[in-house]
Amino acid sequence: MRNVHVHEHHSLKNHSPPPIQKDSKRQELHLYIFIFAITLFAGLLEIAVGYFISGSISLFGDATHGISDGFNYGMLAFILVKIMRDPDQEEYWTQRGVWISFCLLALGDAIVFWQAIERFLSPHEVLGWWTFYTTATCLLLNVLVVWMMHRLPGKERNIRHDSVLFHALSDALVSVGVLISAIIIINTNWYSADWIMAFVIAFYLLFLLYKLWMRIKHEDWEIGHDHDEHEHHHHE
Repeated sequence: MRNVHVHEHHSLKNHSPPPIQKDSKRQELHLYIFIFAITLFAGLLEIAVGYFISGSISLFGDATHGISDGFNYGMLAFILVKIMRDPDQEEYWTQRGVWISFCLLALGDAIVFWQAIERFLSPHEVLGWWTFYTTATCLLLNVLVVWMMHRLPGKERNIRHDSVLFHALSDALVSVGVLISAIIIINTNWYSADWIMAFVIAFYLLFLLYKLWMRIKHEDWEIGHDHDEHEHHHHE
């Protein structure tokens, strides 16, 4: 009887989540909450300046992309809270988070296309310096997010982390595009650069939608699994 008891105790111990895994998820959760707040602030700043001051539609496109990614960070934080309480629900919440994110990004992309077409048909003045300073500020915030993502120790990085890092890098790239259009307007007063960049952003968002749709189509919900675990299953 004593041997059976020891065996059962050993079995339960093996199935308990290791403390380092819980600490890793907490660190991941705090990181997602932090970058969610930064990204949301940057997006709202661009919308406010774009509509009420500079008149730049490309700023709105950048904001749409950023807020959509910020929503992803918030959803991942929500998913982490859920799976820390009940690991069996990880795939369930991940699927719903991806679908909501897809719908939000599709709506934002449609608005950007509509605004870019309207600006093409009825062009007007864009205040380049306001667009430049606002985009430069948001670009610095995006760089901060990327830096924060790289601060996470290598052993604690998983596919969730890689997904967020990809979106953070894409936010920075889109901001660079808007910054270029602002520089062109400042130096040449060629306001068409604004709606042209808006179209570029809209098509880029369309590409991200395609990538996200392919993941949904193939039921690729691996965002909730660690690299080591994924490689282990792949070799099996």
